[in-house]
Amino acid sequence: MEKMLSSIVKKREEILEEILGNKESLLTERIKRQKQQILSGRIDKSLFESLRPEIVESWIRSHYYGLDPFKFRDGPVLDKPEFEEVVSKEGSLVKAADPYINKLRTALSDTDYLILLTDEHGVSLRVIVGNPKVLAHVNKKFYLAPGVVWAEQTVGTCSHVMCRLLRSPIQLCGPEFYSEVFYDAACSSAPILDVYGNLAGSLTIVSPFSCHHNPHSLALAVSSVLNIQNEMQIALHRQLINVTFEAIDQAILIVNKNGVIARANMKARETLDCSDKEIVGMNIEAVLGRQNMITSVLETGEPVFDADIEILKSDQRLQLRSVQPIKDHCRKTLACVVTLDKVEQSRKIVKQVNGLEANCTFDNIIGTSAKLVKSVDMARKFARLDANILIHGESGTGKEMFAQAIHNESRPDGPFVAINCSAIPKALIESELFGYEGGTFTGADRRGRPGKIELANEGTLFLDEIGDLPLELQPVFLRVLEEKKVMRIGGRRYIPVNFRLIAATNKNLLELIDKNLFRRDLYYRLATLQINIPPLRERGSDIIKLAKTFIATISKRQRIAAPALSNAAIFYLLRYSWPGNVRQLENAMLYAVNMSREGIIKPEDLPQEISGMPVSDDEVDTMLRFKPTKSVQNNLTIKEMEIIMIVQALLQTGNNISEAANMLGMSRSTLYRKIKEYALLDEIKTKI
Repeated sequence: MEKMLSSIVKKREEILEEILGNKESLLTERIKRQKQQILSGRIDKSLFESLRPEIVESWIRSHYYGLDPFKFRDGPVLDKPEFEEVVSKEGSLVKAADPYINKLRTALSDTDYLILLTDEHGVSLRVIVGNPKVLAHVNKKFYLAPGVVWAEQTVGTCSHVMCRLLRSPIQLCGPEFYSEVFYDAACSSAPILDVYGNLAGSLTIVSPFSCHHNPHSLALAVSSVLNIQNEMQIALHRQLINVTFEAIDQAILIVNKNGVIARANMKARETLDCSDKEIVGMNIEAVLGRQNMITSVLETGEPVFDADIEILKSDQRLQLRSVQPIKDHCRKTLACVVTLDKVEQSRKIVKQVNGLEANCTFDNIIGTSAKLVKSVDMARKFARLDANILIHGESGTGKEMFAQAIHNESRPDGPFVAINCSAIPKALIESELFGYEGGTFTGADRRGRPGKIELANEGTLFLDEIGDLPLELQPVFLRVLEEKKVMRIGGRRYIPVNFRLIAATNKNLLELIDKNLFRRDLYYRLATLQINIPPLRERGSDIIKLAKTFIATISKRQRIAAPALSNAAIFYLLRYSWPGNVRQLENAMLYAVNMSREGIIKPEDLPQEISGMPVSDDEVDTMLRFKPTKSVQNNLTIKEMEIIMIVQALLQTGNNISEAANMLGMSRSTLYRKIKEYALLDEIKTKI
């Protein structure tokens, strides 16, 4: 673009020199004759060879508009409200142009030059003169002031109109203008484009058309416009940065090299409860107290992420999240960006980043057995209380699912932090629970780490296998429960915490107390409320409901059709003792789904420990005489009970239909129909 502008400027300078060499030259006379031809309607193309075609086209349009070059009429003028609305709309253009217009004013002071800034519609926004007498002289010929609209339809051919039409710099001198009132002027105009390439306005430098005319005024106009456009681009980028800075949903402070707050976004002002005037200019230590991390970043230029440093300020708790340096092109640190959160907001981030969310509710607990329903009802009642809860249950019964459901019923907005006391080495469990300050351990994170207790603040801390908590840590943890505050390893201050504790165990804690492996005082602190989760073997038909749920979930995950459970498979699931409880059942169904064929799970598709159990004569005899109690009957469907009785009879009689029918008190045909309906005989034969 600059090369194109340079070419235009050079060409115009050559024409100007020719015109200015002799104002009454043949060229000037020729231009006048050309205009007369257009006015008379007789156009000799040979006369226009020395005239730029865009000027000729503008003359023709001006004539078409009915304009008389010898009788000038002023363009329309906006009234005050209209002009103020335009200036407000074009605020970015005016703000960007004013510094450079003022520079031109200084450079052209005490001269006969005049500067005109218009918007994209030709409305005069700024009229600047070097000599006030010039404006008085001009206004005797035509009205020139802010608010005047310059359009080809009203004033004819002039440079600031043509540069907008052509979107290119242009210079007109003397008789090149359509109207005679401009014959003693030379105007250099350049279009102003916004960052998207759209026309924003124009800048015009007007000088007397005389031997003293400066042929370089077009270059001056173009140079000024390039500066204005650059300023508009910078202003837009600055605005985008400011809007983004204010819209960020984290509290951000910009702190300069001297530790003074230079900027604070809206979230920071809300978090710190102060206005922009109150916080900008303050020393960071006056706001947050002395923070060595901020000082270190300003001195070393090394960023710090995931700081998680808690700051106690007045009656609120803040979290210092990160400190990042701002550097110049020489990598010199000029300032730093400090990110803060309220502890409540920090907890949300912790939940999202670390996955500390509970996904299970009471609706996710599957089963209708009396014992399970009793446990669920008790858990729902306890969820409304704020006391500690101790859950008893064998491994795999779903203790964490109960804990998550209680959490979502009582503190759903807080984090759910789970830790298995038996899964973490004894040497590490202390730092996992209590956290540590930076520099406490060799090779550890130099910034320190919050512990699980700290992360659980305003949420739930779930300690699974609490019976394996090291004895030496139990009094420290008891103190946390009593005083509601925690100190990190290597720390010097206590951090207030408020969490709900849910502990779980598969051991008899009272026996551990008798063996001096568990503290009695901690037990009574934990066991305020107690829940017992029944093992799967005591839940009757819940086994089948859970099995079908697992089959559906596994099949959906693997994007296959869910296979059905055969009746014989149901029998083996019901007779198994399930030492691994629900977790073992889920794994068994994963195995069965992948082993099944033709869309049905048969006994041979089940894991060996379930399907391969031998059936003794005593067991057959016991099963035959088995009379379901009322509680068991309530947990089995009629179909499931009938399957069990038929299978029992077939097992005892060695698949003798007559004897089995007689034993069951039904006819052979009825038994055959039910065997066929339930597809039992072929499956049972494989086990006899």
